[in-house]
Amino acid sequence: MRRDMRGLRLPDADRRHRMAGFSLVELLITVVVLGLLAALAGPPLAQWLGDQRLVALNNLLAGDLQRARGEAARMRRAVVLCTRTTALTCSGQAAWETGWLVFEDPDGDRSCADANNDARCDGDNGRLLRVQPALPTGVSLRKTGTPADRMRFTDTGTAAFFNHRYTFCDSRGAVAARGLVLANTGRIRLAGAGDTLTCP
Repeated sequence: MRRDMRGLRLPDADRRHRMAGFSLVELLITVVVLGLLAALAGPPLAQWLGDQRLVALNNLLAGDLQRARGEAARMRRAVVLCTRTTALTCSGQAAWETGWLVFEDPDGDRSCADANNDARCDGDNGRLLRVQPALPTGVSLRKTGTPADRMRFTDTGTAAFFNHRYTFCDSRGAVAARGLVLANTGRIRLAGAGDTLTCP
């Protein structure tokens, strides 16, 4: 016979109740209710996670653009972002989801290749400031403005020609796209409702 904390004997009914677990019916009801809640929360949760991923990538690119602009003005030397290959080389392709390079461009050729992995562009010895790996599968990034595969900040921190737009997309298309607008003054802002974002 079991006793409680005060040393009193517990009745048999209480003892059986305390030792009992879930019945099969209770367990099945719990599983069904959890399944229904997961099914109801699934689409909004997936959408929220997709939104957060695009926002994080947008912020990452904004940080790299800000750094490139700041370094150009600070060092009084042009700084370029370009799409990259799997090696540390500018790709010349308009698909930014393969990643990008940020580098000093002392000779003004707007290109970089670091074959010997010394964090400097071969040929002009410009510093390789940042290497962004490929974006997650299913995410695309495109730039409008010429050229589509690179962005150059002058030694004053300005961006030549017209406004440039960067657009992140996933399988949901333009309705969920996130983007940045880079003015020729070098100012960067989030794309708003008035900015047309198109997906490939």
